[in-house]
Amino acid sequence: MPDWSIKIVPSSSGTGAAFQPDLQGYDQGDPLPAQQDDLVSWNNTTKDTHQPWMTDSNYNPITPDPVAGKKNYMSDPIPPNQSSRPSWDVIGPPANDPNAQSWPIYYFCKLHPTVVSERGTIQASAVPTS
Repeated sequence: MPDWSIKIVPSSSGTGAAFQPDLQGYDQGDPLPAQQDDLVSWNNTTKDTHQPWMTDSNYNPITPDPVAGKKNYMSDPIPPNQSSRPSWDVIGPPANDPNAQSWPIYYFCKLHPTVVSERGTIQASAVPTS
């Protein structure tokens, strides 16, 4: 499965940071397209520490599920000019729609939860079957 990078960059609004897929033509706030089981890491290019954290669609934090292991734990805090540890494995479809072919995964910076520019989305999809 591919590895993807999301850059944490100074926000174009001048306040806080923003998430930007590290793909040509993608802007701050664009969702990262990825498939289930792809690996995602975050590259912090700002002067502040950030921590991607999974949320619901209203950007309310989700507590890591001990039964699911670290599936919904995205990263330890990321110091300035460093990358996330560990890389995060894109999770499968939501339990309420296990046959979904595409689903959004929402996250924010746990350390700056009220900064709107520090919210992101991964648009996940199922691995095509042959």
